[in-house]
Amino acid sequence: MTRVKFYNNQQLSGIEENINEFLKKEVVKELIDIKLTVLSKNGIDEYTSMIIYEENMKLGAEDPQIYE
Repeated sequence: MTRVKFYNNQQLSGIEENINEFLKKEVVKELIDIKLTVLSKNGIDEYTSMIIYEENMKLGAEDPQIYE
């Protein structure tokens, strides 16, 4: 199942750390895409990342979309 994860941080290094730690998790079967945006307001930057990934379905787990 395709999933999305968001992270916000005022430091680019913080976003990098969030993404790297997330990608180490077993829940990520396949990375589809990563988007990064920055909003600068009054001299303060805020970074937002969106990770699109394929979820690693464990054996025996049911896909909730089957019944929709």
